[in-house]
Amino acid sequence: MDEHPNFALVREMFAAMERGDVQWLEDHTADDIVWHTGGNSRSAGVRRGKDEVLELMGAATNTDAMKAQVHDIVGNDDHTVVIGTAVVTGPSGTSVEYNYVNVFHIADGKITETWGLAENDAETDPVWDEFASAGG
Repeated sequence: MDEHPNFALVREMFAAMERGDVQWLEDHTADDIVWHTGGNSRSAGVRRGKDEVLELMGAATNTDAMKAQVHDIVGNDDHTVVIGTAVVTGPSGTSVEYNYVNVFHIADGKITETWGLAENDAETDPVWDEFASAGG
């Protein structure tokens, strides 16, 4: 059985982030994308539009800063859910490993909205704050 096109799109998004391919993100996100980031760090909140989302993704597309492993992708034509484990390393070298869930809304082959949730904000927030302090 072939993989659902939304699953393939999300899987490729993670691969693009790992290789630092910002152009892929530009090409495969809707102009009016909305990105919700959970937690309490300065990176948390809602970003609207490609410019804001690509600015947020700057740290994640630094191949040394974040490594994400996809454990499973589930969903349908409207929503695609990714379950995985990630390691993020801040500019100071401090790192944290955590489980995450990302929910993607996809229309016409483009990501239109995303909700990202990490397992333990108390551990992840300080590392994400390092990127905000560094301007990333």
